[in-house]
Amino acid sequence: MAGLYLQPISTATSNIGLGIAIGGSVPLLIANPRLFAAPWNQPWLRWLLAWLALSWLSLLWSSDARFGVEQFRACRVLVWIPLLWPARNHWLWLVAALLTGTTMLQMMQATQMSALAWPVSSRFGRGHGLTSPTQTGLWDAISLSFLLLFAVMGGWRRALAFLPLSVLAATGLVWSATRASVIGVAVELVVAGVVLACTSKGWIKRALVRCVVGLVILGGVSLVARSQLQAKFEQAIKETKQTVQGEGPVNAEYRLAMWSMAFDGWKQHPILGVGIGGIPKTIAEHSTAVYKDRPMNQVRMIHSTYIQALAETGLIGALLFAGFMISFFRRALAVVRVDPVRITAFGACVVWFVAAAFDGYQQSGGFLTVGAICMALATMPTATDPARLNAH
Repeated sequence: MAGLYLQPISTATSNIGLGIAIGGSVPLLIANPRLFAAPWNQPWLRWLLAWLALSWLSLLWSSDARFGVEQFRACRVLVWIPLLWPARNHWLWLVAALLTGTTMLQMMQATQMSALAWPVSSRFGRGHGLTSPTQTGLWDAISLSFLLLFAVMGGWRRALAFLPLSVLAATGLVWSATRASVIGVAVELVVAGVVLACTSKGWIKRALVRCVVGLVILGGVSLVARSQLQAKFEQAIKETKQTVQGEGPVNAEYRLAMWSMAFDGWKQHPILGVGIGGIPKTIAEHSTAVYKDRPMNQVRMIHSTYIQALAETGLIGALLFAGFMISFFRRALAVVRVDPVRITAFGACVVWFVAAAFDGYQQSGGFLTVGAICMALATMPTATDPARLNAH
C-alpha cells in the first residue's frame, strides 16, 4: 500500500515506492510463489510480453543499440503487474492508497498556485507538482476517473466526500495544462459511461450522472482556474489547421512534424521497423520534415506510443501491440460485467491509452508506471465471483 501511495508524488518517491513493493513481496514470493504466477495466464499479458520480446530482439538491427537499451530500461516498472496481483482481494485498499497519493500531489499543486507560491520544483513551473507537467496531468486524470464514480455511487454523504476531491483532481489537471490527458478524460467520460450502461443492469442512471458531472466539473474548472491549457489548445488547433490546409509552414504543429517523419522512416523499414533506439540515427538524421523553420534531425523520440511502436518494430510489432490492446480490453470488460465498480479502473486505462497517442510512453518509466498499475487494477479477478470471471 505504501508503495502505491508514493507513486504519484515524484520520481524519487516513485522509485522508493517500487523498492518497498519489491522488498515486501520477497517473503510472500518465498512462502507462496503461485500467488505471483497467476497473472501470467492472462492472454493480454502474453501479447504484451511478445511485443516486449520483439522490441528487445530489434536491438539486433537498431542503429543505436545503446540508446535502445537505455530506452528499454523504462519497462522494468511493468513489474508492478505481478507485484499487485497477490493483493487482488484487497482491491479497494489498493485504490485508496493510490488516490491518497494523487490527492497529496494535487494539494502540492494547489500550494504552488497559492499566494505562498511554494518554490519546490520550480523547473517545471507553478502548479506542475514535483514531476513533469505531462506526468502530473496523467495522474490527475487517472484520479478523476476513479473519484467521479465514487461520488455518484451512493447518497449525499458519499457525494459530499468525493465531489470536492473530484474538483481538486480536475483543477490539478487544468493546472498541469496537459492536452493529452484532458482529451483522455473527455473520451473516458463517454466511453466508460456507454460501457457501464450496456454491461451493468441498473447502472445507466449512474453512468449518465457521472458523465454529466464530470463534464460540468472539468468545464467549470477550465474557465475558472489559471492555466495555459486554453492557449495551448487554441495554438494546436490553429497550427493543425494550417498544416492540413497548407496555409502555414510545413508541419506547423510539432507532433504532426514528428509523426510525418516517423511514417516516412517506417516506409523504408515496414516489416520489422528500425529497431528500438533506432529513430534518431536511422530516421531523424535523414529526415526532411520541418517544424516551422527548425529541422527535425535532433528528435530522439516520437510523441506517440503507437506511431513509435510502428516505426521501431514495424508491422509485426504493431500487430502484436494491437493484439495486446484488444485482449486487454476484452478482459477489462469481463471484469466490469462481474463487478461494475471496476469501471473506474477501466476508465483510467481508457485515459492512459488515449493519452498515449500523443506521447511516447514506452520511453518513460513514469508513464509506464501509471499504465501498469491501472491495467493490473482493471484486470484482477474479483473476490466476489472469481469463477464467473475466469469463465470469460
